[in-house]
Amino acid sequence: MKNLGKHLYWLLTPAIVLVLIDESIKAFALKHFPDEQLLVNPGIIDFAIHKNWGLAFDIPFRREFILLISVVIGFFLVEMILKNLKTNPKIAFSSLIILIGALGNVFDRIYYGFTVDYLIFFGKSALNISDLLIIFGVVLLLISSRHSTEHE
Repeated sequence: MKNLGKHLYWLLTPAIVLVLIDESIKAFALKHFPDEQLLVNPGIIDFAIHKNWGLAFDIPFRREFILLISVVIGFFLVEMILKNLKTNPKIAFSSLIILIGALGNVFDRIYYGFTVDYLIFFGKSALNISDLLIIFGVVLLLISSRHSTEHE
């Protein structure tokens, strides 16, 4: 367990640093990047502001509901982390990556009232580094879960 904790520390530190960088980019972007609707000729990737007032993919919900859902999902992620930390550390690690990314977006919702996305792909999809961490964590979780069930 001691060795596992050391490995998790070195694996999680970059994720936490990425979220801190993400928050810095968001603050900078809000002051200096154009609104995505001002993009005349969107390219493959553009740097512009997209204010996501809803859930993923801009699904519209009230902010209070979104925060409640975030807390519930966060609770389940923490439970999954604690449950799998000793028996399946890859699942715990994947869940923790998702949680760290989600915390970056929850901070946005509390501080700004919306999630700040600044990477616009093909003029349609808006993401930030916290979103990319969540996606990475979900992919790792799916792979880890599959490997876990194959070994049983």
